[in-house]
Amino acid sequence: MRFLFSILFFCITLSGFAQDLITRSFRGLEGCMDSSVYSFFVSGHWHGSSTSQSGYPAATVLANVDLINKSEAGFIMSTGDLFLDITKNIPNYKKSLFDKLQKPIFNAVGNHDLSAGVYEKQFGSTWYMFKSQNELFIVLNTEKNDGSIKGDQLTFLKETLKKYPLKNIFIFSHRPVWSEGNPDLENIFQENTQSDFGNNFHSEILPLLKKYSSNQHVYWFSGSLGGNAPASFFYYKDENNITYIQSAIRDLPRDGLLKVNVANGKVSFETISLTDQKMPKLEECGLNLWKNPPSESFNYRLVPLYTKQMFFHRYFWYGVGFTLSFVFLFIFIRKRVKHKKSG
Repeated sequence: MRFLFSILFFCITLSGFAQDLITRSFRGLEGCMDSSVYSFFVSGHWHGSSTSQSGYPAATVLANVDLINKSEAGFIMSTGDLFLDITKNIPNYKKSLFDKLQKPIFNAVGNHDLSAGVYEKQFGSTWYMFKSQNELFIVLNTEKNDGSIKGDQLTFLKETLKKYPLKNIFIFSHRPVWSEGNPDLENIFQENTQSDFGNNFHSEILPLLKKYSSNQHVYWFSGSLGGNAPASFFYYKDENNITYIQSAIRDLPRDGLLKVNVANGKVSFETISLTDQKMPKLEECGLNLWKNPPSESFNYRLVPLYTKQMFFHRYFWYGVGFTLSFVFLFIFIRKRVKHKKSG
């Protein structure tokens, strides 16, 4: 009932509206919010740790469903990697999370969300938009074309920006494609998925955004953060009046949600802990924090656990296998060379 109320509250009109709750939550939409004062959550990587094998969302997410439901925030913008394995995890997510959430959730797909067309069949288009009285919401797929926004998606972006000249432009993607090629952000997100041959953000997307950022506020939210990140958030505002934000969790003590508050076109932020740890303000999670992360105390009693995890993780044995293959190949070539010389 509350879910239906939230749908009515945001005046959302859906075409081809499926009856399944999960599909409702992810369907691309167009509509309007009937209030100029509202808020929403932004967070990504809800599958938690990449080593998790449970097929369920992160424990920090499941432990805070009540907190999310009780909040006045009207909906959730996921910045991707919602699932660890989209082909297997949907039933577990439905019974543990989606059936209990009382707010719509919209996802900017990450690499873990896409496999064999499953996501598209279940949830529809991987790029879409909706709007309020003063805000334009644009959700992009940065996994397509290796991080570049091209073809139909670029046409969609251009036409949407031109058609809706609203006060605030909110763009959501999984990859922080805006960080690649920016000297200020070099080596900041080393654990993130990177474009193999670069992307077209600085050549095509940034010039497009500059046309609007002089008169409108542009916010680009992403959600690809490595497990060794110093915080669940990153904040960076450039000289073009464009604000870049990362928000994601990893099932760690630092996990937190970003709450975006909108009041008559004015935007502000809150960081909310999922573990009762003290959260830094979003604006404090800038380059200084990320380039000079605080040192963490080390619990030597966990060394046996970490050692066991290393030896039993498949990536360790992938590395061992690759190294041995290289060594054997080197020995084989060396023997062949010696044999030719002796012959």
